[in-house]
Amino acid sequence: MEGIDDTSVLQRRAEGAIALEERTASPSSPLPSPRAVVGASPVPPPVLATVLDARPVVALGLQVSLASVPEAAGVVVVGHVSGALEAVRVAAERGLTVVVVLDDADGPGAAVAAVEAGARGVALTSEGVPELVRVVLGATRGRLTVAASTAERVRELRELRACFSARELEALRWYATGMPAKSVARRMDVGLETVKTYVKRLREKARAAGVPTETRLELEALARRLDLLDRGAP
Repeated sequence: MEGIDDTSVLQRRAEGAIALEERTASPSSPLPSPRAVVGASPVPPPVLATVLDARPVVALGLQVSLASVPEAAGVVVVGHVSGALEAVRVAAERGLTVVVVLDDADGPGAAVAAVEAGARGVALTSEGVPELVRVVLGATRGRLTVAASTAERVRELRELRACFSARELEALRWYATGMPAKSVARRMDVGLETVKTYVKRLREKARAAGVPTETRLELEALARRLDLLDRGAP
């Protein structure tokens, strides 16, 4: 998922979906209403999920994949779109069911970020339509549902991250790259002693969890385990 810069995209896409549904059901449509044709079986308007993805082919594929799933009506599916996490938050705050679709390269950290933003389901593009439908159905039934291939990793990552505060994780993220403590302090806009306190507390909590963090290499290993570093970093 990409950075946050457009919080109105969700509302525009949702309104578009509603308008399409109204046009489909409108009696003024140039096509004859199925209910008005003698001998025809009633045909309901199409089931629509709101799909947010900057890649038109992917967006269309997701829409078509869910078109025959009645439970998907009203679900917001968020893929690679500018402001993805903000779109998730906005939809979740409005009481909508949100499913995030990630690529394999995104890593479990992206899945955890989506869940923390309010997503009820996380699917992977590589796992196919049946798994996407399973995730959507689980989410609509009130269960946090994650793609099978990454579910255990996401669970472990959430449990380990829960051991530390957000500021401790931020300090670790920068410190583990080899950045001097003074530079970390400037980056976080705090004093040097505060950074030292964050690292000290993090080491104590990691030790209690059975994770070694005495050296910088061990801190870097923990940061990678927590999926805090860029995946292309050395």
